[in-house]
Amino acid sequence: MPPSDPARLLPWDTEFWGLAIGRVEGETLDAERAHAVDEWADENAAACLYFLAASGDPPSAFAATEAGYRLVDLRVELGQELVARSDESSLRDATAEDLPSLRAIARASHRDTRFYADPNFPDERCDDFYGVWIERSVEGWADAVLVSKDADAYVTCHVDAERSRGSIGLIAVHERARGRGVGRELVRGALGWMRDNDLRDAGVVTQGRNVAAQRTFQSCGYRTESVGLWFHKWYAR
Repeated sequence: MPPSDPARLLPWDTEFWGLAIGRVEGETLDAERAHAVDEWADENAAACLYFLAASGDPPSAFAATEAGYRLVDLRVELGQELVARSDESSLRDATAEDLPSLRAIARASHRDTRFYADPNFPDERCDDFYGVWIERSVEGWADAVLVSKDADAYVTCHVDAERSRGSIGLIAVHERARGRGVGRELVRGALGWMRDNDLRDAGVVTQGRNVAAQRTFQSCGYRTESVGLWFHKWYAR
């Protein structure tokens, strides 16, 4: 892909949804650049493009709206420095035998995400999206998948070795186990895993509408680092 291309196709999203899905490069947009993105979309038969704008850049958000993008989510990134400490955890590594339970949890637990907020993505396929995501995470997409003893909750861990940063990908608790502090246990277990792997700091991304998740992360030492605006634009094909 030439570096001048204003957008790029996303292979996993394209494969899963069966549509050409892409993402606008960078976090800024104006009328001229939006026109260039539309031309790229036509050339690549893109059905949908994602655009992430910084929340402190109103001109880009306005340009996106004027160009036909729809605001679908508020992206909240939190982080913390990992300091040495000893944490006991009852979590264990996920196994293939856990997958039926984990898929069922995933299909019912991520309804606050931007895919469900976009009516062009059918809810049933969104359920499938997260079911496949946790399955592939167990199969190796994630560096670790930790689960509670009875596999009624999970958290996926990822490593950015270049930045010495760990991150939480998916995290979910079965409805029957909620209200017992299991979410905090998952987060603390993930942080312990990151410390054991000698990482320097930790990050996590959640949705602006998911206040409960933000409170859980904050209770475990995370602090908000950035806020972004997710836009989607659909093209008639």
